[in-house]
Amino acid sequence: MTTKLLNVNQVSEILGLKPARVYELTRENCLPFVLLGERQYRYSETAIENYINRGGNQVQSKEGTENDERN
Repeated sequence: MTTKLLNVNQVSEILGLKPARVYELTRENCLPFVLLGERQYRYSETAIENYINRGGNQVQSKEGTENDERN
């Protein structure tokens, strides 16, 4: 199975946000991301679609529970 990874500009277009806001959401662990190296963020297209379908306010943790950004 191949997972398409998106860069910050592609995610910002999908979400209708500025790239700076995508980086903020990434640092706050509000967006699902993959870290390549020390500073390169990529985003799974499927994970971003799931994020949108959940209402855009929760990220699935590695343990399988959802984290709400209000915590």
